[in-house]
Amino acid sequence: MTEMRAPTTPDTHPSTLPEARPGAPPRPRSLVLALVGSGGDGVALLGDLLLGMAAREGLYGMMVQSYGPQIRGGESAAILRLADHEVQYEGDQVDILLCFRLRDLARFQTSLRVHPGSIVVIDQGETAEVPAWLGATIEKPYRFPFARYEEGLEVDGPPKNMLGLGLLCRMLGWPDTLAQDILRQRFTARRERLQSNLESLATGFAVLDPPSRPAPEGKGLGLFAETGNEAVARGSIAAGLGFFAGYPITPSSEVMETLIDELPAAGGRVVQAEDEMAAMGMVLGASFGGVHAMTATSGPGLSLMTEMIGLSSMAELPAVIVDCQRAGPATGMPSRTEQSDLFHAIYGGHGDFPRAVLGMFDVVHGRDVMPHAFQIAEKYQLPVIVLSDAYIAQRRQIRDPAVARRERAERERWTPENGLPARFDVTGEHGVNPFRVPGTPGGSYLAAGIEHNQEGYPTADTTMHQRMNEKRFRKMTGIAAETRDWYRTLGDGAAPKGIVAWGSTYGLLREWVIAHPEWRVFLPEIIHPFPMEAFQSWRRGLTSLAVVELNYQGQFHRYLSGLTDLRGAKSVARSGGTPMTAAELDRLLEEAGS
Repeated sequence: MTEMRAPTTPDTHPSTLPEARPGAPPRPRSLVLALVGSGGDGVALLGDLLLGMAAREGLYGMMVQSYGPQIRGGESAAILRLADHEVQYEGDQVDILLCFRLRDLARFQTSLRVHPGSIVVIDQGETAEVPAWLGATIEKPYRFPFARYEEGLEVDGPPKNMLGLGLLCRMLGWPDTLAQDILRQRFTARRERLQSNLESLATGFAVLDPPSRPAPEGKGLGLFAETGNEAVARGSIAAGLGFFAGYPITPSSEVMETLIDELPAAGGRVVQAEDEMAAMGMVLGASFGGVHAMTATSGPGLSLMTEMIGLSSMAELPAVIVDCQRAGPATGMPSRTEQSDLFHAIYGGHGDFPRAVLGMFDVVHGRDVMPHAFQIAEKYQLPVIVLSDAYIAQRRQIRDPAVARRERAERERWTPENGLPARFDVTGEHGVNPFRVPGTPGGSYLAAGIEHNQEGYPTADTTMHQRMNEKRFRKMTGIAAETRDWYRTLGDGAAPKGIVAWGSTYGLLREWVIAHPEWRVFLPEIIHPFPMEAFQSWRRGLTSLAVVELNYQGQFHRYLSGLTDLRGAKSVARSGGTPMTAAELDRLLEEAGS
């Protein structure tokens, strides 16, 4: 039987930050916190509040969540990294681990590690030992009465996450007023809940002599936090989005949720369709009417949309599709990340049809990549797929509030004054003809998914089919020329070893390459068509090359091998659903002989 316990009521109740203890450790430049609990413990809310407080302090940071496929319940974790500089990778080891129940730790064996100086905070009633797989710390676990028990069963008590919030404020050296302000902002319309939370916050903050691990020093200027999905939604609005249709699916749903809140004010419309195929059909209908249109989904939804994506290319209707990749085929692991939709994005579909594929680097890039996607879709009148993933989509990241203005992408319009050519004239530059919006006097034409002649009428003429394919695929040469500088490089351009990667691996490599000056990195923003000229120039002088990615088959390595001679290049790929760590990358490169 578990001993009945109740939260300790301290003798003193400090309401402001106490003075730092003599000999307290100096402020670090970066700090990693991990919060672990069960469904209902409010781990995600606790992490979100802490990140919001960090942003107010002028700190940079990010938070990633890890949870199971259960709709309700199950274990969950939030990992935060706070720093005095911009970060896009949560780090390899945890400095402070706060765990409400030790049994919940087991599910995170692949994503949590402590180091000798780590502080582990557990419930006062825990009788189990901290598991050995977590790593070694010389600090004894700090015990706090998060839960109340009666006859061995946990009963309702103060919210654990609010107790934890107060305790962490003390440990990090933040005043309780900072937490009070952000709680008042969060619970403005729920006064009873606010009061209860403030009382629990005070209880946690009042604990005497907790272990200290000061937070990094912020700039003192408030920064801004958003998720990758929110950045995609806002970047799309900035690019002129007028219509969105989608169906909720993890991990992309927040794109639609954000647009429901914000697109109507910008003059646009949002529709939740009955399924993904219907959503893609609505997007093409809106595009047929001359409106900038997009959808967002995940792998299973992309599969359902694929036939309609072919229609987008055949009927030359601009469309933007955001795919937030999850792990695995079929339903897979909805809450886990992977880069395994690359083949589908580049090759998926029947018949031959051109499309462009872009990769998203991080949350900040979400605001930039969407205008680029609309720029290509509208100018070349074809589908553009943007590959995000769960690691970016649901990561909340602190960023500078300033966002560069982007020019709205425009589609070339046909008017009666400019006369011919026909809607699908095969001689147009890069295969693109002025778009005829339905209802324009004299601009009527037939649009369908069936092969057609230059006026849009169905045809089974094999010669015309060949000429139409040539016309449609000439768009790719124009896109390749326009996007030849859509890539990023990291490290010393003269370094002897090279890594080529894409997407969310950028965050890890950006920090990893600083500690590995013998490496240089190439990351394309546009994956298809690939910026080959820049890549060939970048790889000159390399003694070794590794292709790093998060999928089982090494899809990016195989794709590049089909474009150029990659003999000697090593494929460094793994699946598993979790982002690669710096230590793991070191090991995989060594095993690959790179």
